[in-house]
Amino acid sequence: MEIGYAAIFYTIGSLPTAWLLGMWVARSDIRNLGSGNAGVMNVALHVSRWAGVVALAAEAAKGALVIYLARRWQLSATMTGVAIVAAVLGTCWSVWIRGAGGRGTTLGVSALLVLSWPIVAICLAIWVAARVLTRNSFLATRIWILSLPVSIGLVMNSTPYIAMGAALCLLYLSAHKTGTDDHALLKQNWPSLWAFITAAPRRGYRIPKCRS
Repeated sequence: MEIGYAAIFYTIGSLPTAWLLGMWVARSDIRNLGSGNAGVMNVALHVSRWAGVVALAAEAAKGALVIYLARRWQLSATMTGVAIVAAVLGTCWSVWIRGAGGRGTTLGVSALLVLSWPIVAICLAIWVAARVLTRNSFLATRIWILSLPVSIGLVMNSTPYIAMGAALCLLYLSAHKTGTDDHALLKQNWPSLWAFITAAPRRGYRIPKCRS
């Protein structure tokens, strides 16, 4: 039964919403653009900002659905942790696009937000503090990823959830690379994320695909 649940949640995570948006809106395989990530930021950069918003909403909905189903089926803390990890695995390595995918951050953060919002509040505070101190978004992201087991442990005080945090930490670190970091690519053309969001529409814009 546990394997069946894990398969269901992997399938939910594996739905390649960003890739589908790229094919539908731009008739382009998002894996061949920019960072190569089939994720929210790559869609926003190389398809359109509104498509990025749709991808963000879709990934967040998948994360919320994971927790909704886990509660509806009255899964234990261990199985709820497995559900979140399985869904993130599906996002990072989707069977539908030959093992490619995004980084699973949006889905994971959404699931944690619904599970217990203070976890996300602590993670956000850690990221902001690290960003101010290091002045480096990539390093700040690495720091909050590494802090996940501690942040989850402080809020949930549960060994299964701490183990889930450690698993998510490893997954996110494996997918978070300098050469394929969407935010680093964004800063090659805009001074900040806010500047990108508020910029006038740019037609025909493409960043060459990076190699890690």
